[in-house]
Amino acid sequence: MDVDFYRPMRLNYQNNALQDEIKAACDTDVERCLECGKCSGGCSNAHIFDYVPRKIVQLVKLGDEDRLMHMDALWICVACHLCVDRCPSQINIPSIIDYMRQKAYRQGIRAERTNIELFHELMLGLVKKNGRISEAPLTISFNLKSKQYLKDAGLAPRMFFKGKLNPFSPRVKDISQVRRLFIKNPRLKEV
Repeated sequence: MDVDFYRPMRLNYQNNALQDEIKAACDTDVERCLECGKCSGGCSNAHIFDYVPRKIVQLVKLGDEDRLMHMDALWICVACHLCVDRCPSQINIPSIIDYMRQKAYRQGIRAERTNIELFHELMLGLVKKNGRISEAPLTISFNLKSKQYLKDAGLAPRMFFKGKLNPFSPRVKDISQVRRLFIKNPRLKEV
């Protein structure tokens, strides 16, 4: 009897549409997941996620698109790629999360936590404008637009005198290259 222990296991033989969609869009094959949990152990935001990275991969395997599109992790993941770095199979979970967030946004599904979308829009706006993120303008814009006017005001003097606060947003040298990314990548146009 010849047994292939390394053969990927499909949990739902009838419908693998979500797995195939993720594989095509994100260039990552969730069937390669060993379910070791290293991704979740390395995630810096796992403590605030409703579904940790390992569970997200399981949901893709199960084809549970509805649960994936409504999870908070779509909006909270900072795409630090620690999960990918620790994964022995190199499953690109941030890419999956980004893809599902864009898909949810197109379908009118929004974050349940307040102001998360606002933060994403402001952050991408800064990247598009300057080619990078500057904390001071991002924080000021966010606090003004979310009507939390004095939320971080007490931190400003201490940060300024320690040289940690630059009120001006530095730009990258060739901003046209960054803007081309926004033009070429349809996923960046929307949010």
